[in-house]
Amino acid sequence: MTHTDVETLFHEFGHALHSITTRAKYGRFAGTHVPGDFVEAPSQMLQNWVWDKKVLDTFAADYRDPSKKIPAELIKKMNDAKLATAGVFYRRQFAFASLDLALHDQHPEDDSYDCVAISNPILERVFLPIDRSTTFVSYFGHLNGYDAGYYGYAWADAIAADMATVFEKARDGYLDKQAGLRLRHEIYEPGDSRDVTVSIEKFLGRKQSVQPFLKKIGIGPQEKKKAPAGPSHEGR
Repeated sequence: MTHTDVETLFHEFGHALHSITTRAKYGRFAGTHVPGDFVEAPSQMLQNWVWDKKVLDTFAADYRDPSKKIPAELIKKMNDAKLATAGVFYRRQFAFASLDLALHDQHPEDDSYDCVAISNPILERVFLPIDRSTTFVSYFGHLNGYDAGYYGYAWADAIAADMATVFEKARDGYLDKQAGLRLRHEIYEPGDSRDVTVSIEKFLGRKQSVQPFLKKIGIGPQEKKKAPAGPSHEGR
């Protein structure tokens, strides 16, 4: 399997866990029956696992020689490449979200409605210049089901990055049992039987913050590197 396929497997398994481990009393509030701008967060957070060497070493190996794991240097390069393209990725997401909101906005009944004329300028302004004959909106499948809620993908990423800090700070990182149980009890089990903001903050043990997400994509406060030590004057 490619790394992208494995990441997708972990993502979708997050949705499965959300449904399998639910303890909500009524099906209406169980599992993934949560607000649309939160439903992807628990799954997107699980994607972090496949970018961590300690996790990958538990299963990712050369099928001809299981002792051969993915080198740490390669995993670092993969993470660096992901960070380098984060800006393009999120400009694209924001373009789609803006397009989605514009199409679901109010429009005068007596005015002509040209979805291509509405969407193309938004895509070009927010993302990248496009061919004038492009009709992306005609095959933008997420307009169905996510009505006016496509922005939830980027927002869920922000929530996921915030929740991932619990594992990042845990003793055993993404394999920490206590952090995992906390995720199960505070996020997966309640579903929408309580306000998801309450669930998130109980899991975090604090108020939500967008800073982990900004740091993740390289535009938030970064850890300062120590300046190299100057020449020694000892003995002079």
